[in-house]
Amino acid sequence: MKRTLLIAGLALLSSAAHATHFYTAQTITQVATGPAYGGDVVIKLSGHNSNAKPACATDNTWSLRLNATTEVGKQVLSMALLAQTTGIEVDLAGENFCTSNVTTLRWIRFE
Repeated sequence: MKRTLLIAGLALLSSAAHATHFYTAQTITQVATGPAYGGDVVIKLSGHNSNAKPACATDNTWSLRLNATTEVGKQVLSMALLAQTTGIEVDLAGENFCTSNVTTLRWIRFE
């Protein structure tokens, strides 16, 4: 029984690790929002063209997308704007799925 639980737990951890795309030491070069994006916030990263992305991320302009109408979304937007205006590098993670052909943002953190 313990062996089965251990194997099941390792399988879940393995699939979770593959469900995220990590972007390290990036600068945020652009942030936009508005009706054109369905009210979401879109972010462009300095390594946009060289970063690994999920297959659904076919947008050539934007790297990540998030809903900034929630409290967490507002915090993420605040961090993204601070990073953009100061030029500091950030680490980010994107989900393995997209919203309107742009990778959905999972988290952001300062270096």
